[in-house]
Amino acid sequence: MRKPVVLGLLGLFTSLVPAFAGTVYVPVAPPQKIGDVIYRTQVVVGNTGGAARQLETSFIASGRDGTQVGTAPAKATVPARGTLVLTNLAPAGREGMLEISGPPELAVSARLEAVSRSGRILSSASLPVVGSDHVVPGGATAQLQGIGRVAAGVRHRFGLINLGLEEAACTVTAYRATGAPVGKPAGFTVPALSHSSVATPLAALGPALYTEARVEVSCDTAFYTYAVQLSPEGAATVSGPSVTLESELVAVGQLLGAIEDRGIPPGYNEEVEEEEITGDALGAAVISPDRLSFPGVFLNARRGDSYRAFDLPLSAGVRYKRITVDFDLYLHKWVNPLFHGVMGLRRNDRTLYAGLILRGDRAKTILDLGKDELARDKKSGPWRPRSSYHIRIISDAEARRITLQVFQRGKLVHTLAGPMTTPDLAITGDRKIRVDFGGTKVADGAYFPPYGWKYSNLIVQAERF
Repeated sequence: MRKPVVLGLLGLFTSLVPAFAGTVYVPVAPPQKIGDVIYRTQVVVGNTGGAARQLETSFIASGRDGTQVGTAPAKATVPARGTLVLTNLAPAGREGMLEISGPPELAVSARLEAVSRSGRILSSASLPVVGSDHVVPGGATAQLQGIGRVAAGVRHRFGLINLGLEEAACTVTAYRATGAPVGKPAGFTVPALSHSSVATPLAALGPALYTEARVEVSCDTAFYTYAVQLSPEGAATVSGPSVTLESELVAVGQLLGAIEDRGIPPGYNEEVEEEEITGDALGAAVISPDRLSFPGVFLNARRGDSYRAFDLPLSAGVRYKRITVDFDLYLHKWVNPLFHGVMGLRRNDRTLYAGLILRGDRAKTILDLGKDELARDKKSGPWRPRSSYHIRIISDAEARRITLQVFQRGKLVHTLAGPMTTPDLAITGDRKIRVDFGGTKVADGAYFPPYGWKYSNLIVQAERF
C-alpha cells in the first residue's frame, strides 16, 4: 500500500522537517489523435537551487483509489539550476494524474501540446499543476467557465481530482449564460486520492453545449476541477476554477488612501517581526490570582500578526487540579485543506498539555494530548466557514483527562476527549504555563496559521487541589 500524501501529525508546531517538502498533482493523458493532430502532455521541472535535487513521481490511473496503488514511485534527478522534461507519463491507453513530490527548490509546470503530422508544434496550452494554493476545500464550490458550444470534431473532457483520503461525493450543475440551469444537477463519486475524467457534464445535463456556459462543481472532500477542449485544427483550451471577488486584495486606490490615512508615505515598506506577545505586552488582559481574562477580540489573525500567547497567573508551590480555557472563535474560511493550529496549553519546557487542531478538507477535529497521543473525530465536526463557536478545553489533572466542548448559540454541539498524558499542573522553579493561539508560520508544510479567523472573550480559570 502506498503511503498517503499526509503522513500524519508530527505534533503541534514541531520543528521536524519531512524528507519531501511538498507534493503536487498534474492531470496527464497518453498521446491522443484528433484528425491529423496529436495532443501530448509534458511536465517540466526546473531546479532553482545550486545543488542537484531528486523528485519522486507516481502515476494514479483514473478511477483508481490512490491510497491503494502499490507500485513504487519513480525517481529522477534535476541538475543544479537545470530543467528536466518528463515525457511518457501515462501507460498506453491510460488517463490519470501524476503525483510529484520533492524539495521546495523544484518548480513544476505542465503543458498540453498540439503537434502536426510533420512534428510541428501547432499550439501549447498550460495544464493545471495542483498544489496547496489551488485546492478547493470540501464543501466549497468551484466555477468552471469558458466552455463553448459543440463544434464538429471537438472533444470535451471534464476532469476532477479528489485530494481527500476518502471517497468524495460530488455534484455538478450547469447554467446557460442567461442563468437558466441546463438540466438537473448530476451527482457522482470519486475514489480517494484519485482522478476522474469524463465527457463534459454539460452533455449529460442538456441536449447541447451552450456558449459561455458555467459549471458549478462541489465535493465533500478537498478537490480540484478543470475542463479541456481539443479541436482537430490543433487548438486546445484548458479551463480551471474561476477566481471570485472574495479576494482579500485591495484596489490600489483604496490601498493608497488607507496608507495616507495612517500618515505613512506611499512606498514605505513596513516590516513586521514575528515575536511572542504576552498578556502583559498587550495591555488589555485582566489578571487576578489563578485567573486570566481578555474581553473582546484578542487575536484577529492576519499574515504577520497571527499568534498570541498569555502566561497564566499561577502561584509557585501550588498544585492545580484543573485548568479551563474558554474563548469565542469565528472561523472565516479554511486557509488550506490540511491542518489549522487553533490553540495550545503548554509548559515552558515544551510540555504540551492540550492542543486543538482542525483539518479543513473533512472539517475534522484533532485533540493533541501531548507525548504523541491524539484524540480524533471519526466523523466531521461542526466546523463551517463563516461560523462562530464557543470553545472550552478542560485539562483535568484530577480526572487525568482532556475534554473539548464546542457550543453554538449556547448549545453543546460537539465533544471530544482523551487521557491527559502529563497530569502535573504544579508550578515549581522557573516553570510557567501558558495558553497560545494561532501560529506564526506554516509548519512542516501541513500546519497552517488560521489567517482570517477571529478570537475573542478569553477566560482561563485554574483550580487548586
